Formats: sequence, C-alpha cells, structure tokens
Amino acid sequence: MNFIVSRSESLPLALPAANAGSCKQDAACLQIAGLAQWLRELPTETAEATINLRLARAKSLRQMLDDADWSLPAGMRERGHALLAYLCGFDDLIADDVPLIGRLDDALLIELSGSEFEGEVQDYQDYRRFCCEFPARGSAAERRTEWERECLAEASAMLHRQTVRERGYARALPYSRPFRVC
Repeated sequence: MNFIVSRSESLPLALPAANAGSCKQDAACLQIAGLAQWLRELPTETAEATINLRLARAKSLRQMLDDADWSLPAGMRERGHALLAYLCGFDDLIADDVPLIGRLDDALLIELSGSEFEGEVQDYQDYRRFCCEFPARGSAAERRTEWERECLAEASAMLHRQTVRERGYARALPYSRPFRVC
C-alpha cells in the first residue's frame, strides 16, 4: 500500500475539525484508517521511521520560515506557519499520544503539502550551503543575488557540457569517398 493516496492542491489555512460520527462516511477518514492499519502491520521500527522521515521535512520548513534573510511570498509564508501550527498542536485529528499512529495525521499533512514547499525548501537549503561555502558579505538581498548569479552560471555551464556531449566541438565532415588501402 502506498503511503500517499492523493495530493492536495494547496494547504488550507483553516484545517477542518472531524468528529467520530461523520468520520465513518468520510472517504478521507477511511483512507487515514487504512494507512493506520498499514502502519500497524509494519515492524515497529519501520513504521516509526516512515513517520519520522516525513516529520523531518518540517524542520527544514521551520528553518526556512525563521530565516530573516530568506524572502518568501506572503501567502506561502502564511501557509507554512499554518502547517507548523498544526504540527505543534497536541490534540489534532489524531491525538499525538496515541501509540504508533499519533503523528500519522501530521506526517500525512507534511506529505500532502510537500509539493507546495518542496522547491522553495530545496532552494533555501542550496542557499544555506552557498552561505556556508562563501563568507557572508553585504546585505541579505546582496547575498541572495550573488547566490542566484552562481546558480545561473552553474546552469549555463551544465547546458554547455550537455551540448558538447551531444555535438562535440568539431563538425563532422562528410566523406566523399571511403578511404582505401591498396
């Protein structure tokens, strides 16, 4: 069984509350129940690693949102804070103290919202590596501009190498007659 059943288009700012009565008819709750059963059937270490792998992604998101040097669109920042607020809540869709599956809803929300934040988080991590490699100079905007220049230079070099691999430097000359040794 796959861990992800479907992807959401965007993370809602107000997460819906669920009650046990309506949950039985709700297809999403049935999918969560199926995932919970799947987790229970896994070895405990594997199930915990499956959940923890998804929860680790939230750490990168938190670092990005907390970094004053990294500018984000207001809507993305707001949705990121809403996601982190949900993750910090103890009594959410599945109470966090339920053994093994208590953080399943948190892991699912991270997985479902991953496509929205993934590209920006990867860019942020690349920017942090750049800042570690090259000493910080100038303002945050100047450092980010320098990082973007480095990214463009790297992309240009990659395209050049690809072109050289495909065509080479020298043009192939058509042979009018095959070479023959008599």
